[in-house]
Amino acid sequence: MTERVSRRRLLAGLGAAGATALAGCSTAAGSSTSRLAYVRVANWHESAHTVHVLVERDGDLVHWSSHDLAARDGDITTQPIEQTWADEQAEFVVRVRVDDQRRWKVFDLAGREGDCYGVEARVNEQGSIGVWYEQAPRQCRTSTPQPAD
Repeated sequence: MTERVSRRRLLAGLGAAGATALAGCSTAAGSSTSRLAYVRVANWHESAHTVHVLVERDGDLVHWSSHDLAARDGDITTQPIEQTWADEQAEFVVRVRVDDQRRWKVFDLAGREGDCYGVEARVNEQGSIGVWYEQAPRQCRTSTPQPAD
């Protein structure tokens, strides 16, 4: 199940601390841009979980969704995230959390050496969330970035 909610509702739900973390631009001295080829979620745990995903592009929220993942029963449950961001260079930040936890794991592409990444939010065997990435996945080679305006 995927749920889309307005930025106002999202920030209200995150509370003051979360809103402060999301507010403002993520630009920092020495930062660089990359493409974000994909984001997916996976459950390696024996219990079902809901994984929440936020994607920011140049400081703007461009994606928020929640994904109900079945318990691992031999096979790992994996879901790709619908790409709602432009397939071009930008400063991307991916934030994920599992279930109703308040703490978000953050993967910031700015300052990394690669020019294209894929990201997987994974609920591990202990039920904690982690972020894994792939530099230059095949999706980077098959899609053509659009020129910036």
